[in-house]
Amino acid sequence: EVKTFLFIADAIARASEPGQFVMVWNPGVDEIPISIADVSGGGEQIELAIADRGDCTHSLHQKHEGDLIGLRGPYGRGFRIHGSRICIVGGGYGVAPLLFAARRARELGKDITVLVGARSESELLYVAEFHDIGCDVRVATEDGSQGFRGVVTELLSSTLRDEDFDQVLCCGPELMMKRVCGITKRAGIPTQIAVERIVKCSCGACGSCDLGGYRVCTDGPVFDAEELEGTEFGCWKRAKSGKRIQINNNCSSGLSSVPSPAFTPEYEPLLETHLCGIEFPNPIANAAGFGVSGKLLYRYAIAGAGALVTKSVGVREQEGYPNPTFFEVAPQTQSYVNAMGLPNPGIRDYGPEIEDAKRANVPLILNVFARDVEESREVAKVALNYPIEMLEFNASCPHTDFVSMENNPKLLRSIIEAIREVIHPHHIPLAVKLSPNIGDIAGLAMTLERAGADAITAINTVLCRPIDRTLDIPILGNPTGYGGKSGRALTAGGKQVVFSLYEELKIPIIAVGGIYSAKDVIDYARNGASLFQIGSALVTQGHGIFRKIKEDLKDYIRNNGYKNIGELVGEAHRR
Repeated sequence: EVKTFLFIADAIARASEPGQFVMVWNPGVDEIPISIADVSGGGEQIELAIADRGDCTHSLHQKHEGDLIGLRGPYGRGFRIHGSRICIVGGGYGVAPLLFAARRARELGKDITVLVGARSESELLYVAEFHDIGCDVRVATEDGSQGFRGVVTELLSSTLRDEDFDQVLCCGPELMMKRVCGITKRAGIPTQIAVERIVKCSCGACGSCDLGGYRVCTDGPVFDAEELEGTEFGCWKRAKSGKRIQINNNCSSGLSSVPSPAFTPEYEPLLETHLCGIEFPNPIANAAGFGVSGKLLYRYAIAGAGALVTKSVGVREQEGYPNPTFFEVAPQTQSYVNAMGLPNPGIRDYGPEIEDAKRANVPLILNVFARDVEESREVAKVALNYPIEMLEFNASCPHTDFVSMENNPKLLRSIIEAIREVIHPHHIPLAVKLSPNIGDIAGLAMTLERAGADAITAINTVLCRPIDRTLDIPILGNPTGYGGKSGRALTAGGKQVVFSLYEELKIPIIAVGGIYSAKDVIDYARNGASLFQIGSALVTQGHGIFRKIKEDLKDYIRNNGYKNIGELVGEAHRR
């Protein structure tokens, strides 16, 4: 069953473009992405067509007029309408966002032919509405109960034998869209498709919606068909854990990715960094949590990152928490709160991501977590099977069931000793990621240094518990409502923590926390850091931040008489 919901949301409605989506928060249940089916009410309300096919949507179907639902958006890249004759192809529930596209195209004076497909007449969507806005509507049903008997791709092939179009817009089941792309490619017609993936953050931060290195929530959901050639589109997608799931048994590649071209990073004498026996082409990396897939990590390297850090992976697969899991504290603050819950496919199934990332030929840091000594030893042993340069242990995720690990130095020391025992004979250094959520981070860092840690990463996110003031309930979807704050809110505090750590430690420091510019890197370096991880800034500045920071750093080093960025490390302590 599909129900149509109308929401009075004038700010969202006025900003919406066909093909975009909103995040619909059903408090206490989940938050899910829903495509915008139409904008109405003089541009003051949005229309969502929601199918009853899961816990969240089933609960939404029980709502009544006046019930409170959270909306945020619009998000993503929508349809770009070109040419004068457009063919719109929709299948099943995927017809919903195409109504908005058809209406916009008609407003622009385009001639529109709409092909609507479903299993039977009772499942057809928006046929009358397409007619009402002046579209030529043709129907295909698999059982022949209305219109053409067969699937909509057969109707498309038949239509293209007799008619020409400047563009095809498509949304529907993935295998249907894959066939549409093949048909239109042979016909030489530019095609755009609206893709569905699991969306958590909606702003390109977490990478849960990864598709061949693209983030569907920001790079899509609408793609030109040629953009997805050579990706897993139509072959496999990801579960909530990030694990690869086959959707087409006829794909010869199985669950593998099409290998990216081998990349040779730029040699940069001004930025070259040596840390723990590893040579980095430059000291700028992504932060853990911003690298779900190997393809996305590869794109960071192409954009200029000198090292890559994976998401946190553990012994077992886990889905993480229900949404909301990530949001901006307030508009334009560039500060965020997240409680992802460490979704990951399990370290034994993470090999394909590492294989994809290693095509970039920059040092790879595998971030791992464990709940006890036994798990830590197991995860370290599996890590030895992978071509990594460093292991980073996440001891400080602020919203998981082992949040107290930082506050249990004895346990943490035992874990670090166990990991070190496994990996050090293989010359793999170990960094430990800490947060300021404990009283004496420097004291703990010194304990871990004595236990065998080769570096300290600081700082992880800061504990917080955001509340929705209208409903007076926690916003985050995890059981406690606690999450970790990141972004601009951490910049000043992170620099101070690094300064304090440098005073006490002999091992190097990896800085993370509110790095948005070359100035932030310079400040962190002077305070004592040698490597620098970028996280939240990727949300607002995109992949280009790696190259921008690199170029600004090189200008600063040249203009101020330094020969290498390493000369800046600890400079504030030598004055």
